[in-house]
Amino acid sequence: MPKKVVIVGAGAGGGLTASRIRKTVPEGQAEITVIDKTGRTDFQPSYTLVSLGNREPSQISVSMDKFAKTGIRSVKGEVTEVDVRNRMVTVGTQKIEYDTLVLSPGVKFDGKSFPGYDSAYHFWDMENSIALRKKLSEFRGGKIVLGVTTQMYKCPPVPWEMAMMLDDYFRARGIRDRVEITVAHWARKPMAMFGPVISDPVGRWLEEKGIKTIDGFKLTAIDGEGQKLVGESGEKVDYDLAIIAPPHRPPDFVSGNADLASSSGWLDSNAKNFRNRSYDDVYAIGDAIAPSIGIGMAGVFAHFQADTAASYVAGDIIGSYDPVPYNTLGLCASDTGDAGWIAYCDFRHKIADARTPFPDCRSMGRSRILKVAHAIYEKYFLASIYGGWY
Repeated sequence: MPKKVVIVGAGAGGGLTASRIRKTVPEGQAEITVIDKTGRTDFQPSYTLVSLGNREPSQISVSMDKFAKTGIRSVKGEVTEVDVRNRMVTVGTQKIEYDTLVLSPGVKFDGKSFPGYDSAYHFWDMENSIALRKKLSEFRGGKIVLGVTTQMYKCPPVPWEMAMMLDDYFRARGIRDRVEITVAHWARKPMAMFGPVISDPVGRWLEEKGIKTIDGFKLTAIDGEGQKLVGESGEKVDYDLAIIAPPHRPPDFVSGNADLASSSGWLDSNAKNFRNRSYDDVYAIGDAIAPSIGIGMAGVFAHFQADTAASYVAGDIIGSYDPVPYNTLGLCASDTGDAGWIAYCDFRHKIADARTPFPDCRSMGRSRILKVAHAIYEKYFLASIYGGWY
């Protein structure tokens, strides 16, 4: 009988895992099911472009229905329970059995838990990117402040990246002189978590573009009526438009499950084969393991983790398959408004020892031609999951 492989999440982690297993395991040996609450795969780094009107949602999103052509079953719905002892996943009224489970559920956005968050906008999912797009199109001038509510959030560089993209956006509209752009962030300098190789040039670019930074700012509340961000020490930052990353939490089925959660409350996993430490038929990758293994939340991490996890799952099924070692590099093709920029960091030492201050990073340069790198990877990413050019 074919092995039942159930994958939670259709994004960079889950979607790529499904694709890798399908291509690796001989036909008839695996029955693959992908579960996702949105029913689609988005290229999430392009949410910024949707917000700015440079992409339509349909250009960066593929329906899970497309999995059918590759023989993968898809289920649209939110996982409410995982019973690892009985190998069962609950989605609404459905009970889905598995032999092997791969968890890549992403995070839960919990704006309701943060004081005043309903006054903010964000671009960390498709629906909110569309709402921000409308707000930006109506914006005629004033103070825009970008920030975050939690230390862990998707794509650590993106508040500063988006600030530079907004600079270009308002220049193109001819009203940049009427817009003040500020990044208020807990980091002690722009992108400080990546070390001076990255933070120093980014700081210069922000200064050249007239973008202000409030470094070491730990946001604790949003005063929507007074239009102020409130910091940990009581300091306040005025805004006309607040673009703030919502609180990132573990999915409910993780945080309440002692069999799945690590001491951090996020998914338990290890950075060798991404198995659960107690249940070797359960794997976990992506944003929901980031706090447990000590790295940030980014699609590129989930991508490389998917390569490794899929190879081990294939080995479990086939009986003999060389595992793919975990690639600890994080490659980022960023848009700085007027130019593209590519940088990469090796997180090997950071994962091995949490006391390591920052990963080993390198910059591959910044130029106008590198703006196409993002678009190329956008196409490659979606095609690598769904096949062809979807």
